[in-house]
Amino acid sequence: MKLSHFLRDRAAYIAAYLIFGFVVVAVVQLDLAISGASLRYVNVAYLLLLGLVGLFLFLLYEYRRSRGFCRSLEEAAAADDLDALGALEKPASLEQRLVYDAWQRLNARLQSELAKERERGAKRVAMISQWAHHMKTPVSVIHLELDKAANLAGELGSRAPGPELRALLASIAEENARLDALLQMLLNLNRLDDFSGDLRVEKVDLLALARRVVNDHRRAFIAHRVYPTVEEPGPGQCPASGLTVESDPKWLRLILEQVLTNAIKYSARPDREGSVRIRFERLGDGGVVLEVADDGIGIAPEDLGRVFEPFFTGANGRMNARATGMGLYLAREACRRLGHEIRIASAPGQGTRVRLYFAPERTLHAGLSPTPLPGER
Repeated sequence: MKLSHFLRDRAAYIAAYLIFGFVVVAVVQLDLAISGASLRYVNVAYLLLLGLVGLFLFLLYEYRRSRGFCRSLEEAAAADDLDALGALEKPASLEQRLVYDAWQRLNARLQSELAKERERGAKRVAMISQWAHHMKTPVSVIHLELDKAANLAGELGSRAPGPELRALLASIAEENARLDALLQMLLNLNRLDDFSGDLRVEKVDLLALARRVVNDHRRAFIAHRVYPTVEEPGPGQCPASGLTVESDPKWLRLILEQVLTNAIKYSARPDREGSVRIRFERLGDGGVVLEVADDGIGIAPEDLGRVFEPFFTGANGRMNARATGMGLYLAREACRRLGHEIRIASAPGQGTRVRLYFAPERTLHAGLSPTPLPGER
């Protein structure tokens, strides 16, 4: 608490004290005047000075007595850590004691409700995770049955099912794959709550990881008529050893899959083929950038600042009924917990660029503050 705030809070008290002092001096002066006597001006000044000194000493004592408690109250109110809410100094007055008791009761109630809510949340997450795991079993069974149907069609030869039935089986396989992806996303969102328990930091080769992810999504690339390019940098630009970063390979793969899935989805055009380019760049401070660029429909400027919000689909998502608005949110949250940074730049009709920034080795959690590209968020 600042001294100016303390004096402003007691302005009425100070004014009342000064007025009372002047009234007392005036009454004494009038009483002496009736008797034919009078106080000398020096005596009046001396009395007023004594009163001001007494007022100053009293205010100084009050300020010193309440400063510590008020400061601890301000720090507790501004603290982000809930445990700091109860760290108040011992009260020095009745008023402080009342505030202290009320604050402690409120903090105890808050901690109790928070513990109950955490317990309810943990149970809810466990239930959802268990449900998702159970749901993956019939999804796997459907996938196996579709494989059996495909093998049976091959064995039948000329007696194989007609194109209508094959198209139906292909549609079922596509929907089953989408259901499996959504269940996996749900499990990954639940794992974010216990991120440290599912974290294993090791050396990750970005180039090899990008190639594996592209290869695993080759059916999606072919189905959407989108063609990927993984640009291996030259020795002078970014040597192979410079593409190794410290991260969790499973979470990093998930991030790259979410970015690539969006690139495939919004690069697909009925009138032409689309393309997705993956390239790498070495920063001046030793960090590495992985960029995924597509030539798709791009993102509207009013939507660009919200693409990382959960469940936000924007104008493009409203044209695609299958958009969930969770992919980039999941990618950003995983990046934030890993100490990486994800940024996006886009314009309508000019495609989208997503850049993943990796800090130099041994500074995984230091974070990066690179200069953003024009239109980058």
